[in-house]
Amino acid sequence: SYERTFPNGRVIGVAGRNPIEHMMAFGSLAAGGVLERHPRLRVGFLEAGCGWLPYWLWRMDEHWEKTAGIAGEPQLPLKPSDYFRRQCWISCDPDERTIPALADRFGVDRFLWASDFPHADHTPEYVGDLNELAGMFGDEDRRRFLGDNARALFGIEA
Repeated sequence: SYERTFPNGRVIGVAGRNPIEHMMAFGSLAAGGVLERHPRLRVGFLEAGCGWLPYWLWRMDEHWEKTAGIAGEPQLPLKPSDYFRRQCWISCDPDERTIPALADRFGVDRFLWASDFPHADHTPEYVGDLNELAGMFGDEDRRRFLGDNARALFGIEA
């Protein structure tokens, strides 16, 4: 396995594998037309943080705008970022400090907090990070971030 073969393979594998796999999965769902054909499908991108999101949506939108119809590529009616805003949610770790800016840009209703406690990267101090992060939102957005968004993703009545 990569993690045992290369120096620092675990660091590289864990840090890179999940976000890159999520990027490719979202790309397949959006550009492959799945989200267009199934507009009620809800998709959660979990276990990879959210830092990859702005770059990937920008990159996909850029290619959507510039390559439509080239070499037989189908042109979907919405940009990939529009499909994300309509049907997708993403989890983030409370110590990711870009979350408020991303929530402003993509809508706080698309973000969930995540925890892998008791894994080494999610110590009990994680609760303090979550409280600090939640405190950056107003009451309504804090309620969404801490619970309502997860209920929306999983179709759970309050």
